[in-house]
Amino acid sequence: MVDSIHGDIEISPLEKAVIDTAPFQRLRHLKQLQMGHVTYPNATHTRFAHSIGVMGIMQHVARVAKDPLNLSETDIEDLRLVGLLHDIGHYPYSHLMEQVDRIELTEEFVNKDVKATIDLQVDRYPNHEELGQIIINTQKDLIKALGGKKRAVRIANLSILTGNPSQDNRIAKLIHSSLDMDRLDYLLRDSHSTGVPYGSIDLNYIVNNLRVSPTGVLGVNKKALSAAEHTRKQDIR
Repeated sequence: MVDSIHGDIEISPLEKAVIDTAPFQRLRHLKQLQMGHVTYPNATHTRFAHSIGVMGIMQHVARVAKDPLNLSETDIEDLRLVGLLHDIGHYPYSHLMEQVDRIELTEEFVNKDVKATIDLQVDRYPNHEELGQIIINTQKDLIKALGGKKRAVRIANLSILTGNPSQDNRIAKLIHSSLDMDRLDYLLRDSHSTGVPYGSIDLNYIVNNLRVSPTGVLGVNKKALSAAEHTRKQDIR
């Protein structure tokens, strides 16, 4: 597969089967920047393209991190699949919809002492990570594509930072950290699509300088520190 940001991205038969499922194909219709295209006409890129892009970054990370993290081939497959499925639970309009059931009534906002006359004692919608876990664990076509329930549960648990002692933190730190692969893709992709320079980062330099401390903490060589810090300063969301 050819991506506008990362170029050629290798897709395995297993990954193709996952991509072809209905839950993943749904991401073709979810814009990455919600209503951003109203201001930036070219910002029509999707969660579908972003998810494949994150997997593409994982492809390079696995090459660098395989020996330091002592990753098996199964670990690397899991890493790529988590990158592919990390946004599977996004709602329409992405982050905007996550707050739709958390609206503060006007009288509550203006006067904190006034009790709202409307009782909103309803179940809250799960955030997109929690919904992603539900989808991976329950959608039959996705479970089949992943090769069974056991692997689906493992991928679902890795896709969200649960703090579960059984969670493989060697992989989780590549998904959830101050230098995660999700951010490295969307900074470049959003910058490219909106036409603004703020997301321009040196991806190859950062990935090639990824290192793991003796305690398992993901970081970069000291010489790449400024490039890594740039990813946080340039976060335009």
